[in-house]
Amino acid sequence: MPRHLKSALVFTMAFVLAAAAGAFAESHVRIVRLSYLSGQVQTDRATGQGLERAILNTPITQGVRVVTGDNGLAEVEFENESALRIAENSEIQFRGLSMNDNGAKINEIEVVKGVVYLDARSKGDDIYRMKSGDSTFLVQRDTQFRLSVGPDQTQLAVFKGNVELMDEPHVVNVQRKQTLTIDPADPAGYKVASGAEVLPADAWNREREAYQQAYAANAGNPGPRFGYGLQDLNYYGSYFMTPGYGYAWQPYGFANSMMGWDPYSSGAWIFSPGLGYSFASPYPWGWLPYHYGSWAFLGGGIGWAWIPGRSYGNGWYGNGFHATPVVTKAPPGWTGATAPAVVASQSAKPTVMVGKATSAAYIPGGRLPPAFSSVIRGHSVGASATGKSFNGAGIRNHAANEHVFTTRYNAFAGGHTAQAGHVFAAPAPSPAAMASPMAVGPGYGASSGRGVAASAAPTGQASATGSHSSSSGPAHR
Repeated sequence: MPRHLKSALVFTMAFVLAAAAGAFAESHVRIVRLSYLSGQVQTDRATGQGLERAILNTPITQGVRVVTGDNGLAEVEFENESALRIAENSEIQFRGLSMNDNGAKINEIEVVKGVVYLDARSKGDDIYRMKSGDSTFLVQRDTQFRLSVGPDQTQLAVFKGNVELMDEPHVVNVQRKQTLTIDPADPAGYKVASGAEVLPADAWNREREAYQQAYAANAGNPGPRFGYGLQDLNYYGSYFMTPGYGYAWQPYGFANSMMGWDPYSSGAWIFSPGLGYSFASPYPWGWLPYHYGSWAFLGGGIGWAWIPGRSYGNGWYGNGFHATPVVTKAPPGWTGATAPAVVASQSAKPTVMVGKATSAAYIPGGRLPPAFSSVIRGHSVGASATGKSFNGAGIRNHAANEHVFTTRYNAFAGGHTAQAGHVFAAPAPSPAAMASPMAVGPGYGASSGRGVAASAAPTGQASATGSHSSSSGPAHR
């Protein structure tokens, strides 16, 4: 049997066996999230409707495709903070997202074309298998690499850790600072060389990595120390203690309170096979607060706040994923957000938009996402990179640590080749973790609201004229 047919058969059988074992050893449902979007990005939710415009914080389940066009960038974040980043003009499909009885996560990803980056941060027994044509790659724990798939060749550049090329007479181990090149017409003619070509998207990949590392790997929150979405909570808001509920969280941007805001006034209801309709929030921090814990309308002029729950020892994720909203306490007269009805005879399950969710939503005065795509030469930058004009002088959450520029660096010497970039300084410990609990909550007097102290709410957008800083932040490798 020809090698490419044998390889394809082996890989296909692996997926079939994995699917068959789904009723037994790998029966746990996996849900990851679309954590970043820029430019032209589409998703196919495996509902038979084909490609649709991607929506931030869409749940990613087994079978989903992600396709980027010109200037399109996307990131999918896994539960353990690992991330798959997809550069422009690329296509990937999640062939398998499962979990075995030992709790290890099984990730099967096919790269059809383009450039993708995998930052596999797992320290346990999680498995990442990447597929490209006839080649299958087994990714070891704590590994970072880039996979470039074109019509003439496939290249794997390892930045950290090591990756194994399977389906060969012997396992080919590609280590840090090495590049594997495969000719699709002659897969047996692979070669491994030192070094790697620098690609424009390397800059963006490292910017996302630096942001995640700075704001997720810190002691600025009272909950778990890892998990998808934590960096966004630390960057875009802060925690406080409220009697009767424990720790609560609110986004920056409200000078006094969140009394007039509705957490479900903007977003989309998205249908996923096996999950049904779930709510996707367009806020950049809108993953954890909409799928774990609950929202509550607090008294004392506080308004809406997210209540993660009391299971801090096991992490907030122990409370279980919520596809539909969970509201612990609503204001008088509030009408709950309701998922669209699913008609059994209806084959199409369209996405239902709520409010103005055509683009990423922002709270006036709150933090805007850093312009990550701006570090790619020639890449267009959208309205989200307009600077600090959204932050009015009357808002009380002024910058405590803004983004500044770094020097250039290459893929292996510790960075990317970009004209400019951000340095993400690790946030100061949350006031909730340092100070005594605040006396706020239902029925607590006539407080004017928790507000946001200037020293506790770093904000601001990277400007085009920043200066280099040696402020502490994640060390670029």
